[in-house]
Amino acid sequence: MVLEKIRGRVVRLPFDDVNTDVIAPSEFRMQIKENDRNLTALRPYVMRDLRPGLDETTRPGDVFVVGKNFGSGSHREEAVRIFQVWGVQAVVTESAARLWFRNAIAAGLPVFELENATKLFDENEEIEIDMREWQIRNLSRNAASHPVARFPQTVMGILEAGGILPLLKSRMDAELRAKGAV
Repeated sequence: MVLEKIRGRVVRLPFDDVNTDVIAPSEFRMQIKENDRNLTALRPYVMRDLRPGLDETTRPGDVFVVGKNFGSGSHREEAVRIFQVWGVQAVVTESAARLWFRNAIAAGLPVFELENATKLFDENEEIEIDMREWQIRNLSRNAASHPVARFPQTVMGILEAGGILPLLKSRMDAELRAKGAV
């Protein structure tokens, strides 16, 4: 899959310093059963202090637009996985905490940093992220495009594979096929 454009409905969280314990609260994270890939026990509580009911309103294809230092705090896999469970296509942030950013990319979730992102978009507006031109645009306002940093080819390879694990699996499968082991 070649990533070129992402279009979706904006879910706007104009808050700074949203940490992983707000995204995936510990007391509910511990209730997730081992085989529950949908994070059922956690979902009603995700970011509930900022936006109660987010699990009920988020739809597949949405793009989150969030404030500065998003995902700060501890390493918490569920703080990235919840976006995948919801079917979120991407996160546009004014700035992302480095560890959360790396975890998101490794999981195959594109994260774009855009200065003043929460001022450029309102809830339910349509966003377009063009990865050929490396621009983000508010389609609802027919606004001018805003440049974003281009991902290195290594990151693009991870995202296009759907995450680091699928990328490694495809490489191992290709190696085994080349050796005639499959």
